[in-house]
Amino acid sequence: KIGDFRTSQQGESASNPLLPAIAELWPTIIRRLRAASSAHISSRKKSRHHLPIRHSMAKDQDQSKSQTSLEAVISKCLEITSQLCTLSDGFFSNRFENDVYPILARLLESDERGNILLEDGRHSHYAKRHSLLLSVLVCLKHTFESSCGRDLAGLIPSCGSMIFPMLSDDHVGDAAVETIKAMLKVDSDALWRGLHKLSGRSFPRNPLRVVPPCSTELVSPGGSKLGFDKDVCETTKQNAERLLDFIDTLSEQHL
Repeated sequence: KIGDFRTSQQGESASNPLLPAIAELWPTIIRRLRAASSAHISSRKKSRHHLPIRHSMAKDQDQSKSQTSLEAVISKCLEITSQLCTLSDGFFSNRFENDVYPILARLLESDERGNILLEDGRHSHYAKRHSLLLSVLVCLKHTFESSCGRDLAGLIPSCGSMIFPMLSDDHVGDAAVETIKAMLKVDSDALWRGLHKLSGRSFPRNPLRVVPPCSTELVSPGGSKLGFDKDVCETTKQNAERLLDFIDTLSEQHL
């Protein structure tokens, strides 16, 4: 299947010399990504609520340096991953789904506050406070735009539900919109209903009650109750309407 796809797209260049290099180098790349992401997740989950304030403040500088280094490693690994998806002619889809996506799902997980990376960025004082979240979004965007995208269509419902809360944020909202657009080009039906409810548009001749546009039933992949204030809801609604308008411009997709 993959070989046929490469042949149909590139003819004589179907024997991609990059593929042996991927097989050789990928184990090292994914080990670095797993190690750095695990360390980052472990670090952000450590609560300092029970530490003395002076002790907590003394650790801030060292912890921020460590987090910055980990985020740089993760971002670079994700950049390499998205490039491999783009250049591998669909060959990389299984590796992305089985090796990379579980890591991205953990990075995008939520707690009682909402998306952890998003909330940490909102409360950070650093200029690049959303850098890792943006790296994750860019990686997903390039991956779904690549020749791997159609093989990864099954990830779109779960991935989209984790990105929906970011539509409300001024710093990453545009990046979230572009990432969702890349997924909609692969399968617009997978996210259409969720976007329709987030936009607040009514369903014509539908007797069922429409859930409020910022319902946590739509945006919480883990089923937890996540709340949004009124201003955030309006931003989410506007971005959802933008995405619905984008769906209307897409050509009919193959079933």
